[in-house]
Amino acid sequence: MKEPAPVDITVIIPCYNDGIYINDAVNSVLHQSLLPEKIIIIDDGSDEDTLQILKKIQSPLVQIIYQENTGVCGARNRAIKEATTSLILTLDADDYFEQTFIEKAYQVISTQEKIGVVCSYYEGFRTNGALTAVIKPLGGQVHNFLVQNNGVASALFRKSCWEAVNGYDVSFDKGYEDWDFWISILKNDWEMHVIPELLFKYRIKDKSRDQIAVALYNKELKMKIYDKHKDVYLEYIDRVYAQLIFKNQESMKNIVKLKNSKEYVLGNFILSPLKYFKNKLNS
Repeated sequence: MKEPAPVDITVIIPCYNDGIYINDAVNSVLHQSLLPEKIIIIDDGSDEDTLQILKKIQSPLVQIIYQENTGVCGARNRAIKEATTSLILTLDADDYFEQTFIEKAYQVISTQEKIGVVCSYYEGFRTNGALTAVIKPLGGQVHNFLVQNNGVASALFRKSCWEAVNGYDVSFDKGYEDWDFWISILKNDWEMHVIPELLFKYRIKDKSRDQIAVALYNKELKMKIYDKHKDVYLEYIDRVYAQLIFKNQESMKNIVKLKNSKEYVLGNFILSPLKYFKNKLNS
């Protein structure tokens, strides 16, 4: 039986000193039930050990770009710019997809015009193989992304969406770049579809960029997202209130404080003295 031809997808894998994991990521793509047109690995200034591993990767689908370190946003942007396909699939070098992800994601995005991004449920795992939690992001429209990131960084999206928002914002060099990227896309009336299956595996390291972002820069980065997308927060203020109320009791306490404070606080997320909030509460 003849195998299906590769589809109009380029897989983008930024790599920075992840040589010990990169083959797992690449092989998870090469063994997909539906293959992409190309895999671009963008090495972002890795050490010699990783470079030697990259040089041993042999596949006609794989292109490797080497550059000085620019960070994950700059690396992704350069590789996506090189891509000639209309669809882009991002994958970090230490994670991997289950065998049918591309087939199922392509089926969605190629048949539903409103869908700009497709991801799936995913499972965290540690380097020793121990599984952690199953994560079921909501996806959907932009209002689902204002209190927390309801997507996942490794996802299939239209290159035209990336072009419309000028790519990943390189100023998010400390983290949350994917959260900002999804808001930027979805506020242009696109939707994110989440396949309700465990089709992606996310590696949890003892020390990772995401963990550092949460531990050291959480408030700073959330404020940065709010400042950049303030128009969307104002448009969906009632939905933000509702999400915070149902998220946890502490958020409810903060909203109560909002009614009696001159310095208005929106949950544990937004810290901004906007008269708009007071007007909404008194209306």
